[in-house]
Amino acid sequence: MRQLSLAHAIDDMADGLVNISLIGSLFFSVSLEASRDRILLYLVLTVAPLAVIAPAVGPLLERTRAGYRATMIGSQLLRAVAALLMVGSLKSPAFYPLVFLILINRKAYALARTAMLPHLVPEPDRLADASGHLSRVGTLAGGVGTALGGAFIGLFGADLVPLLAVPVYVASAVAAKRIPVKLAIEPPQISATRQKAPDLVRRAGIAVCGIRASSGALGFLLAFAIKRGGGGSWVFVVALAATGVGSYLGTLVTGALLRRLVADQVIALVLLVPGVVTLFSVVAAGNYGIVVVAFTIGLGGSVATRTMDALYGSVPDAARGRAISANELRFQLSNVTGAVLAVMLTPTPRVGISVVAVVLLLSGAWYASRHQLSLRRGAGALLLGQAPYSPASLLARTLLDEAQLQAQRGSRRLAIVSAHAAVKSALAHADIPPPPNWPLLTKQADAVLAGTPATSEMVEELLAAAVDAVARVEATLPAATAARP
Repeated sequence: MRQLSLAHAIDDMADGLVNISLIGSLFFSVSLEASRDRILLYLVLTVAPLAVIAPAVGPLLERTRAGYRATMIGSQLLRAVAALLMVGSLKSPAFYPLVFLILINRKAYALARTAMLPHLVPEPDRLADASGHLSRVGTLAGGVGTALGGAFIGLFGADLVPLLAVPVYVASAVAAKRIPVKLAIEPPQISATRQKAPDLVRRAGIAVCGIRASSGALGFLLAFAIKRGGGGSWVFVVALAATGVGSYLGTLVTGALLRRLVADQVIALVLLVPGVVTLFSVVAAGNYGIVVVAFTIGLGGSVATRTMDALYGSVPDAARGRAISANELRFQLSNVTGAVLAVMLTPTPRVGISVVAVVLLLSGAWYASRHQLSLRRGAGALLLGQAPYSPASLLARTLLDEAQLQAQRGSRRLAIVSAHAAVKSALAHADIPPPPNWPLLTKQADAVLAGTPATSEMVEELLAAAVDAVARVEATLPAATAARP
C-alpha cells in the first residue's frame, strides 16, 4: 500500500502540472464565449477516452493481477511522451490530440489503480479508509504540482509547463514498478468468463451518477459566475474552495460511516442529504447558501466515491475490471452531461443549483425506494452512536451475501454452506418460523458437507430460503431497535 501511495502521489503531481497548463489555455486566457466553445470540446475529449478504453481495459485487468501494475506503468510513460510533445503546442492543431492521449492514459491508470486496491488491502472494512488515504495523498500532491505550475506560468508562461511533468511521470512509473502484485488470478476465476458483479454494485453505480452529474454542473456554474465577475463574485470563489474542503473531509469520514451504516444507506444519504441542503439553501439562504451547497456536494461526492471503492472489494476478480470500467464510464458520462448543460445553457447560479437539488432528490428517492431502506432508523442510530443493525442480523446478511457471491463464482458447495449458515443464524436470533422445507434443506446441506455433489437446484432452494429468512429478520429490526434502552 505504501508503494501505491507513493506512485499515486507522484502521478497526481504530474497531472497537476499538466492541468494548470490546460486551464490557462482553455478558460481564463480567452473571452467568455471563446472559453465556452473550448470547454465543450474539452468535455467531449474527457469522456471519449473512457468510452474507447473501457471495453478493452476491463478484460485485460481481469486476466492477470500483474496487468494492474503494467497498465499503470504504461499509462504513466505514455503521458510522459505526450507531455513532452505538448511543449510549445498549446495553440497548435496538435494540442487536442495530445490532450486526448493524456486523458485516455489517465483513465487507464485510474481503472488499474482502483482494481488493484482490493488486493493490496484485503480487509473489506479497510477499503474505504485506504481509498480515502490515496485520495488525500493525491490531492495534496496534485496541489503541489498545480502550485509549482502556476508559479512557472507566472515566470515563464504556460508553453513550457508540460516539460516539467515529463520527469515526474517517469518517476511515478519507477515507483509503480515496485508495487507488489501476484502474477496471476486463481485458475477457477480465470475460466469464469461469465461472472458478473453483484446487483448492489451495479445499482449503487447508477445512483451515484446523480451526484456526479450534479458535481459536474456545479463546477462550471461557479466557474462561469466567477468569470462574469461582479460585486458578489467572491462568493463563488469561496464556494469552489468549499467544494474541495468537502471532498477532502469525505476521505476522512467514509470509513467511519461504513462501520455504522450499511453501504446502501450511505449511498442513499449522500444523495438525499445534499439534495435537501441544496434546495433549502437556494430557497432560504441566498447567495451565501451556495457555499454550503458546494461543501455538501463535495462531501457527498467524495463519500460516494469511497463507498464504491469499498463495494468493488465484493466483486470477483474475474468480473472486477468490467464492473469498474462500466461504472466509471457511467460516472464520466454523468459528470460531462451535467457540465455540458451548465456550459451550454449558462443559467444563473440559483436556477442551476435548483435543478441540481431536484436531480439529487430524485436519485436518492429512487435508490432508497428500490432498496426499501429505513433511512430514518439508520440516521437515528448513527446520531445516537448505536449500530443500525444487531450483530445477529449483520451476521445473517453477511452470510447471505457470501452465499450469493459464491453462487456467482460457480462454487456451489460454498454457496450452500453459507446459505445454510445464514438461515441458521436468522432462526437462532429472531422469533421467525423456519422455511417450510427446512428439514429437507438441512439434510441436503449436511450431505454436501459430507461429500455429496452439490447441484444447482440445491443452491437455488437454499438461497431462496436464506433470502426469505434474512428479510424476515430485518423486518423485525425497527421494533427491536425501539425496544432498546
